[in-house]
Amino acid sequence: SASPVPAGAVKVTPGHSPPDLVLARAHGLPLLSVIGDDGTMCPPGGGWLQGVHRFVAREKVVAALAERGLYRGAQDHAMTLPMCRYHRPLPVTLSGHVSV
Repeated sequence: SASPVPAGAVKVTPGHSPPDLVLARAHGLPLLSVIGDDGTMCPPGGGWLQGVHRFVAREKVVAALAERGLYRGAQDHAMTLPMCRYHRPLPVTLSGHVSV
C-alpha cells in the first residue's frame, strides 16, 4: 500500500555510510566531499554555499526551499554516534568499523 505521506527527497551520501556506498557504486555515482574538514561547504555542495558552515548552510537550504514553496517540514530521527571515553565522536570508516 502507498504511504500516506509523500516520501519527498532522498539523500544519498556515498562517502558517509556503507549502504549509500553500495547504492552509489551500483549506479555509478561519484564520491564527492561536500563538507570540508573545517565544517564548511565545499564547491560540490553548491557554489552558493561554498565556505558556509554546515549548520548555517542547512538553514539557508531550508529558507530557499520555503521561499519557493517547496519546504514540507522536518522530522527528528534517532542516530547512533559512537563515542570514546572522552565523550568525543569516533570516526567511522565506510566498512562500518570505528577507526581510532
